[in-house]
Order: sequence, then structure tokens, then C-alpha cells
Amino acid sequence: MASASSFVFRTTKTALLAAKTAAFAATGGTIGYGAYQYQTDDGSRRGIQAYAAFVPVVLHYRWLEAQETYLKDYVSITDDDYRKLDEKYAVATVQKLGELQGMYCKYGQTAAGFTNTLGDRWIVELRKLENKVPPRSFECIRETIETETGRKLEDIFESIDPIPLGSASIGQVHEAVLRKHPPQGGAAGNMDENRTTPRRVAVKVQYPEAHQLFQGDMRTIRSMCEYLAPEQLVMLTAIEKQNTSELDYAHEAANLQTVHQNMTKHGFLPHQVVVPKPIPLLVSPSKPPSTRVLVMELVPGQKLIDGIHDYWRVWAKRHGTTLEQLETEAREKIEIEGIPNKYDGPSASQLVWYQRWLRTKDALGNLGIAVYNKGFGKLVGGESIPYKRSILPPNIPRIVDALMRVHGYQLLSDGFFNADPHGGNFMLLPDGRIGLIDFGSTKKLTKNERLSACILYVAIAKRDEKMLFDLCEVGGYKSKYGDKDVLMKLILFGYDSWGKDLMGNANIQTFMDELKKKDPWEEVPDNLIMAQFMSIRLRSLALGMNHPVRCSEYWAPIAEEVLEKEGHPYESWDYQKLVDYMPKMNIQKSSPLSPLEKFVERFTALFS
Repeated sequence: MASASSFVFRTTKTALLAAKTAAFAATGGTIGYGAYQYQTDDGSRRGIQAYAAFVPVVLHYRWLEAQETYLKDYVSITDDDYRKLDEKYAVATVQKLGELQGMYCKYGQTAAGFTNTLGDRWIVELRKLENKVPPRSFECIRETIETETGRKLEDIFESIDPIPLGSASIGQVHEAVLRKHPPQGGAAGNMDENRTTPRRVAVKVQYPEAHQLFQGDMRTIRSMCEYLAPEQLVMLTAIEKQNTSELDYAHEAANLQTVHQNMTKHGFLPHQVVVPKPIPLLVSPSKPPSTRVLVMELVPGQKLIDGIHDYWRVWAKRHGTTLEQLETEAREKIEIEGIPNKYDGPSASQLVWYQRWLRTKDALGNLGIAVYNKGFGKLVGGESIPYKRSILPPNIPRIVDALMRVHGYQLLSDGFFNADPHGGNFMLLPDGRIGLIDFGSTKKLTKNERLSACILYVAIAKRDEKMLFDLCEVGGYKSKYGDKDVLMKLILFGYDSWGKDLMGNANIQTFMDELKKKDPWEEVPDNLIMAQFMSIRLRSLALGMNHPVRCSEYWAPIAEEVLEKEGHPYESWDYQKLVDYMPKMNIQKSSPLSPLEKFVERFTALFS
């Protein structure tokens, strides 16, 4: 018996030693291979840089949250603790996002809208990613244009500004002037034979490696989400599908043409919005149509958010404060009182009258100044008095109303909408109109998906819970416990509002964590995920302008109008009709394994 025991002990010890040796060898090999990949493969290098830069930041915040949740009897966590982390990480993290560009930068743009989750420091830095990403050299831009067209830059444009109008995640935009006539001895270019004046255009150029790095970036982002934020995977999958088409600028040119026609049909264009028309880029006969260079009409003005910030920056200075302080006070108010359910400030018509009053006051005051400057003042040799020019406040209620109705018709009537309406995608024109300038990320719905979206928004407005639950059941939504209260909150949060009547004083992450803890979702259809993303983006944009919105208030009337027009009034829908018109569902399943279990499984597989 002793010898048998000794044999088992020795065998076990030998096996453990062998396993330990194998583990060290495998780990060393993995590290060595990782170092090799870092040196030789750009995608691997970016992934390693992303993990090194972002994971410690997320873990530090998660550790603080864990202490606040589980160790509150022993540790006191305050807002100052979170603010210290914000100061420590925000600048460096956003700089790294800007350096990596690609999908990392794009998701940073998305995060800029989470004004009730992220602190002031984060919001200020993340907003820089909307159009202030570090640009590429003009030589890189020249090379891309000439490679794509097979022609010299000077043969296409009379001039092109080397300083970009804006730079973002996968490309940048330059102002240029098209040639009026083909150069002597050259092939015909972007010209209009009947045009005799220079034509100013915007030239959008994709970075050379954008397409190549997309897949690698998405794999890294997905793996980080699996471990650190698994509840975001359904949204991430839908965004990944959508962003694939964004890399094709020929696709975007067609989108611009379609949206221009749709906005004209609905009466928004030209009086309320402007959509630039694409201008065909003629290339060398040996070249296919370009997918990485897009020429379009130039929309004058400045980015919408920049225009609004400029006004409030001047207003704040005149009142002895700063824009940053005003934004901090607004966020602190939200932290204490929660996000307002709806806007309760001056209406669009009241602001119109206020603008008229300011103009009238300036005109009357300047009349007296003109009399003095050209009369008495001139006679006595006095200095001229400067004329008064009041800074007119932007009519934010009118801007928000236009944006919400535009996107409502895009979603519910056209089934063709901008799925990524962040602040960098809108221009504020000098005459007050809004420029819709970026349609790379455009989602097209089937007819039945569009009808489902119409039913969804009418049901939300009517608080028709039975219809909403039937819609989810037919669509294939499943959760662990079937908690209808959780489902209702998810619907309202995802598609309508994040006001305090729904979320209380919780931020987005805390609210979602609590819902998932109460009733984890197991299967979710992703057909309308991009509609949800659009809703969240628009709510973030409006909240950033201090104008919280409830989407159903704008979109339910449009939905009812569309249903009536197409012969399917809301009252005609029941469970069976939902089944009859059910779209082909794309079901996303949540993993049965926790992040820790996945790690153990992968670690075991690595050494098996």
C-alpha cells in the first residue's frame, strides 16, 4: 500500500511539474509571438496598444464602482474620487483614441454623447474626436486621390486647401475648387461645360489603411466588451455590420442622392435643411470608380455644436463666467435632479420674436449712431462710434424640432436613415438652415421592419404595453425570467427617453447593470438596433444643447400618418397581424458563460 501511495505521489508530482513547465513554455512562447506580432503586424500592434491603454482605465473605474457597491460599510467613495480618475485618464485616453483612429475613434465619438454617464473632463475631450482627430499629411491625401483617379491632383482641381475642414475616424475633408475646363491636352475631369464660375466643393478622402484595419479593430473592441461590458455586444454587432458599408464612398454618394430626393419629397429641402449632392469624380479609363474619394457640394457654415458653443461662450463671458462652467453646472444639476423628462424652456416662436427684438433694437440704436457719425460727429471731428451688433441666440428649439422630424421621416416613411447622427455630422448655415453632411453610416429597412418601427413608436406614445410585449414576443426577444417591467424599461430607454421618470438619478451604465442583473436578456433581435442607436445619438445631441427630448412625441404622429397612408391603421394591428407582417429576424444570443468563465475556458484551451 505504501509503495502504491508513493507511486501515485511521484506520478502526480511529475505530472504537475510537467504541466507547470509546459505552462511556462507556452506562456513564454505566447509572449514571444506577441512581441513578434507587435513588431511586424500593424493590426496586432494596435490591438496590444488598445488593451494596454484602455483596459487598466476601465478596471480602475470598475474597481471604484465595486467598492461603492460591495464595500460601502468600510470605504467611502465620493464624486471627488471619480473626478480624480477623470483628470488622471481622460486626456491621455482620448489622445490614444485619436492616434489609433479607425473604429477606436468612432466609438469614442459615440461615448461623447453620454453626457449623463461621463464626467465633464471626458465629454470635453471626447468631443474633439467628432471633427478634430489628428489629420494626415497633405501628401498622404494627394497620393490617395491620384492613386484612386489615375490623374494628377492639379488636373482635377484648380486649388485645394491643404488644411482639412475636419478630420475624423477613417478620413478627412478638404475644401477645393473644381476645374472649369479640362487642362490642355488632358482628359476631361469634374467639369460642367455650361459652368463659367469656379465651383467650390468638399473632397472627402479615406485613409489608406482604414479598410485593412477595420476587422482587426473590431475583434479587439469585441474582446474587450466580452470581458468588460458584455451587455453592449448586441449593439456592437449591429454597429459592426453597419460600419462595413461606411468604408465604401461610392455607397455614400448614392446615399446622399437618395436622401436629397427624400428630403425634397417631404418638404424639408431646401427651406429647412441642405443635403450636398455628390459630384461624379471622373477617373482614368484604366481605373474603376473610386470608393475612397468622394466629391460633393460644399455646405457653408460651421459644425452645429461649434456654432451653438460659440454663442454661449460669448454669452458666458458677458455674464462673468465660462462655457465650461455653464456645462459643469448643467451636468451637476442633472446629477442631483436627474435628466428632465422634456424641454421646458422658451419655444421656437418666442425665440424668433426675441431675435426680431434684438435686430430692431440694434437698428434703432444704429440709426442714432449713423446720424452722429455722418453728421455732428463729422463736423466737430469726433471719433466715429462703433455700430451695435447683438449676437443672436441660435433657435435651438427650432433646430431640434427639425432634426427630430427629419430623422422621424427617414426612419418611418423612407426606411432609409442616418444611423450615426452625432454633432459632427450637422452644419449650422448662416441663414439658420441645417446641413446634413455625412451619410456613410446609413441603414435601409425592409418594409416590414419599417412597419414594425411605426407600430413601436405609436405603442410607446399610447403606453400600449400589450402591443409592445406582443411585438417583442413575435420578434423573438427572450430573457431569463420574462420580467415585463424590465422589458418595458428597456424599450423606453432604448427607443424613447432617459428622463428621470424612467431612470431616476441613475446614470446609463448603472441603470443598464441593474436591469441586466434583475432579468438578463438571452435572445435579442437586432433588426431595429440601428434605429435605437439613432434615437440614442439624437437624444445625446439634444441633451448636449440643453434640450432633452422624448422621441415618441415627435415620431408617433409621423408613424400614425404613415400607417394610415399605407392602409394599416394602428387599430388594425393585433397579434396575428404582427405575425403575418413579421420581418425576417436576426437574433443575437447572449453568451451562457460569464466573462470569467470564458477566460478560464480560453486559458484551458490554450494549454490543452
